[in-house]
Amino acid sequence: ANGVEVAYRDATGERTISADYCVAALPPHIMARVPTNLGDAVTAALKTPTLTPVGKIGLEYRSRWWEAEDRIYGGITETDLDLTHVWYPSYGFHGKRGTIVGYYNTGANARTYGSLTPGQRVERALAQGAKIHGDRYRTELANAFSVAWHRTPYLEAGWVGWPSRTTGEYELLNQPQGRVYFAGDWLTYWIAWQNGAFDSARKVVTALHSRVQAGG
Repeated sequence: ANGVEVAYRDATGERTISADYCVAALPPHIMARVPTNLGDAVTAALKTPTLTPVGKIGLEYRSRWWEAEDRIYGGITETDLDLTHVWYPSYGFHGKRGTIVGYYNTGANARTYGSLTPGQRVERALAQGAKIHGDRYRTELANAFSVAWHRTPYLEAGWVGWPSRTTGEYELLNQPQGRVYFAGDWLTYWIAWQNGAFDSARKVVTALHSRVQAGG
């Protein structure tokens, strides 16, 4: 009733930290696996959002051939390939090098690429992208980096979605549970965007400030 305790384990062993309040900013599906005394309704609500697999690759090229040869300055090529999108940088025009987003995909396409090794992701992305841009898509490549957010520990998704915001779970987690507050983009209407995280953080900090000012 007068505070919170969070137990955790790190390289030095098990520890407990005490505080007046807790702002829980873990993704909901991760938080749902953390044992708490907040009740079954909270745990069930945390399990409600659905996970979105997401993948992305950056392809760095030795020259900005898409500008010099194709006059492409920023923007996106929408495809019916499993790449989904190819994005071009909107900065550093005519510089020595540049990085293209070779794919930014979700769902089944993201799982397909995510199941591959990093090297295999590059090869698949190059093979598909060459259908659009030709051999230079492969021959001019300098480096690459990819990520599969659904395979990243403690994230396990690019973002989450709500099957419904009117069945009570969304409203429940947007309210303090005793001295525990939940925060994250998933508790706003700007899921997957930084402004959603900012919006949620501002809401929680404002609520905590008001509560403490009123005597807590």
